[in-house]
Amino acid sequence: MNIFDYIKLEDIVNFTQRLVQTPSESGQEKAVAQVIAREMKRLAFDEVQVDALNNVIGRLKGDGTGPSLLLNGHIDHAEPGAMPEPYSGKIMDGSRFGVPEPVLYGRGAVDMKGAIACMVYAAAAMKKAGMKLKGDVIVAGNPFEEESAAQGVLYMLDHDNVKADYAICGEATNLNVYVGHRGNAEVKITVKGRMSHASNPGRGVNAVVKGAELITYLLQHYRLPKHDLLGDCTVTILDFVTHTTRKAPVVPDCCEIYVDRRFLPGETQEQILQEFRALIKQAQTQISDLDAEPELTKWGIAFYTPPEELIVQKLRVARRKVMGEGGELAAWVFGTDGAFVADRGIPTVGFGPGDEYFAHTPEDHLPISHLEIATKVYAQTILEVCG
Repeated sequence: MNIFDYIKLEDIVNFTQRLVQTPSESGQEKAVAQVIAREMKRLAFDEVQVDALNNVIGRLKGDGTGPSLLLNGHIDHAEPGAMPEPYSGKIMDGSRFGVPEPVLYGRGAVDMKGAIACMVYAAAAMKKAGMKLKGDVIVAGNPFEEESAAQGVLYMLDHDNVKADYAICGEATNLNVYVGHRGNAEVKITVKGRMSHASNPGRGVNAVVKGAELITYLLQHYRLPKHDLLGDCTVTILDFVTHTTRKAPVVPDCCEIYVDRRFLPGETQEQILQEFRALIKQAQTQISDLDAEPELTKWGIAFYTPPEELIVQKLRVARRKVMGEGGELAAWVFGTDGAFVADRGIPTVGFGPGDEYFAHTPEDHLPISHLEIATKVYAQTILEVCG
């Protein structure tokens, strides 16, 4: 029998529904980790563990003569907000989302419980078919992705003896092959002024006004690098905070500007901070009494896996066998845990069901057909790498 004969769409859909129906915001992943662990055990994974942070890890053991493959993704999700029936996991007409087929709806469907289900069932197909693997296959679901700097996946890599020669990150790619993404730096700029009575503003320096002028200058004059696959770098204002309580009528003497700067692999923290310092210095020639200092408050790493890397080639071969073509290479707009796996020296590529455009939105959904296709591509990639 063909390996695909052991992949049943109904089983994958049912499992995805159970995952979506199990709420798991960051820090609350215990229940969903147990659901995944029980399914891995039922499907006869060789080893299954749930660690202290609720990383859930299942292994198929190879004979040690070939490379190992990590399939990983996160099991937490963004808060549902005003999303109707966020944990229904219901099957519905996709036309309201512009999808000409049924979709599975619910918080975390596309980001990324559908991919987790596909990875589990792709590995399970190897077991059902009695395939003799040369290398280990590791399927891992990581917590704390949405609200931390990869706390879950880093704990797994440091404490759970997870070692792999190659990795696939299952974040949504709309069934395309992704080779990385930009990093994100959050920079806080503290703008200082001089307090005075609001009835006599000329005696003070209004930090809010200076901050607003600086924002305009930054957006107009920041020259940003570009990348053919990873995309253009961007700078975005995230927040503008003033510390006056307005109990008395005073000119504010301090404000903070929070800026998101997307960057490319190879750009360093000091390099980006120096760019902000240089822009502030330039702005001071046009904005009187400007006193501002930047500092780095968050850093999410970038990664890029060259198209000639073996795992990229193997995944494209697998995609061609399943879908008829290897597909165009692209990159995520947002950041992923895959960057932290790649940073540990494990060549990493992206492939997942669903469109990343719907992640964190009230329209969170996944085309049903993507579940079957993604599972087959993962299974075929396992054969290409570990078979």
